[in-house]
Amino acid sequence: MMQTIMEIARHELITQWRSQTLKILLPLLLVLTTLIAFSHWQQQQDFIEAQTLWQQQNDANWEAQPDRHPHRAAHYGTMVFRIISPLSFIDSGVNPFVGNALFLEAHRQNSSSFKQYVSSTAYMGLGYLSGATIILVIWPLVLIALAFNSVSGERVQGTLRQLVSQGISVRQLLFGKTLAYSVISLIFLVVIFAIAIGFMLFSHVHGSDVLRMGLMFILYLFYCLLWTITVVLFSNWCRTNQQSLSALLLFWLLTVVVLPKMAYSLAEMQYPIPDRAVFDIQTAREIAKVGNSHDPDDPYFTEFRERVLAEYGVSRVEDLPVNWRGVVMQEGERITSEVFTQQYAKLMQIAEQQNQLVSHIARFSPYLLANNLSSRFAATNADSFLHYEKAAEQYRFNFIKQLNRLHAEEIDLEDDRAQKVSHEHWTKLGQFTYHAPTLKDESTRIYPPLLILLFWFVLGVFLLSRSRNEVD
Repeated sequence: MMQTIMEIARHELITQWRSQTLKILLPLLLVLTTLIAFSHWQQQQDFIEAQTLWQQQNDANWEAQPDRHPHRAAHYGTMVFRIISPLSFIDSGVNPFVGNALFLEAHRQNSSSFKQYVSSTAYMGLGYLSGATIILVIWPLVLIALAFNSVSGERVQGTLRQLVSQGISVRQLLFGKTLAYSVISLIFLVVIFAIAIGFMLFSHVHGSDVLRMGLMFILYLFYCLLWTITVVLFSNWCRTNQQSLSALLLFWLLTVVVLPKMAYSLAEMQYPIPDRAVFDIQTAREIAKVGNSHDPDDPYFTEFRERVLAEYGVSRVEDLPVNWRGVVMQEGERITSEVFTQQYAKLMQIAEQQNQLVSHIARFSPYLLANNLSSRFAATNADSFLHYEKAAEQYRFNFIKQLNRLHAEEIDLEDDRAQKVSHEHWTKLGQFTYHAPTLKDESTRIYPPLLILLFWFVLGVFLLSRSRNEVD
């Protein structure tokens, strides 16, 4: 049986090699994908170089500050830059839609637009082509163009009856055809990733990046196999080539275009996310409900002052061993950061509700499943960006906290604003070091879509194996 399948696959490969369709589409797609990957890789290298330069310049400017008041330094602020994933030239994910630089300052949390990156991949990113878009969106159309008549054509021409009469089962024919087009997909992916490896050799990569690229290759191969099975099955189920082509294009349209668009549109309608201006207003209102550190008569800070005085056993703020204004600034920063974290958590809860709804619909779309895993393996998904923002906010809070401590301990309350601290303190503040989440950290997000994709594959193989010898 295996020998028969191999012979069928060999014959199909020879037939496709002689066809004009494969000779035109495959080289064209290889060139297009290579050009896109090279363009993205060049942009990535230029971007990383610019980021590194600006980060060094920013750090140098911070350390070059003269003697000044710590609170002025806190408002002078600093910048942190997100180094994008080395695999973003294959799958750009949310990178084209989000910022990569954050300005960190006192009393304020700066970030990118929330609404944009949560739904940035809603419509396949066709406005921003990447290697992943070519593989996940365009390559299934190429398989349809190549194999839509793989079985229906045999039936129309009458050769299917001849093959069955010679002892070849339809099941063997389907597996042979599937193997042939799987080999074509494998060749396409091998060439693409060979070029990608060449790009990677000129980049600074780690072992985890190599592992992520390997997982992306397996995912894409798995996805292509699934589409190959789908095309062959539809070609077998349909009586004519026209029916087969129409049914396959409709299936592609539903699973690759309609379902993703519907999923994200429904998610946004069901769980709307406020834009940045509304979020800032809501956060400011919540902070005002707690207390205003710049208002000396604010009820919260009046009570806070009494607690601090009792803690140090004095009756006046002038008698405190620390600068009262610095203590107030630190408490105000704590409130601001705490309220922001709470409001941000509510925002992310809405985003998670959106993701859950999309995940339910994604069960019926292999594209959505593969697209989710692809950006996650490339570390260019929305979760990776949010992880960076959270790490930057934690650094900002600790950074401002150190400056407020200088204010409280090194500046006297009397004639507060006229005093300064030595510029040597600026070099003692730690720089931002970001550690991206590992694959192990994301395992709970990876397994569900992976298992559903596996179910689709098993279902396809099952349908292939249960095919009957129907020749009419």
